[in-house]
Amino acid sequence: MPLTLLFYGPETREYQEQLAMTLCEVRTKGEITIVVMPLQIDHVAALELDHELHELANRQPKALLCDFSGTKYISSSGLRIILKTAKTVKAGGGRFGIFSLAPFVDHIFSMSGFTQVIAIYDSEEAAVRG
Repeated sequence: MPLTLLFYGPETREYQEQLAMTLCEVRTKGEITIVVMPLQIDHVAALELDHELHELANRQPKALLCDFSGTKYISSSGLRIILKTAKTVKAGGGRFGIFSLAPFVDHIFSMSGFTQVIAIYDSEEAAVRG
């Protein structure tokens, strides 16, 4: 039996809310969707992130922006998901960008060459204006 069932039975609201939790917080500014990325994007988190970003990209937003201000680590699996999402959004006629990268994450994006194919902004305000 999962540990969560010991504390929350399936009939309780807390248990149902726990199951409904997502990896990312999503908010909108007009026609722009902003996704607050998790603290770490390792291989396991990338699997859930892929699902969440795929759902958002398929809604064909005018723009999909990812907030990396709280992200301290991203794996190659995470980079792949970001690139895949960027391609999906652009294919749907939208704009994709990322902003507020921590130094280590910025270094990973630079070393991987992603700075050449993905718009990167210093702040949310700059990304929204872009």
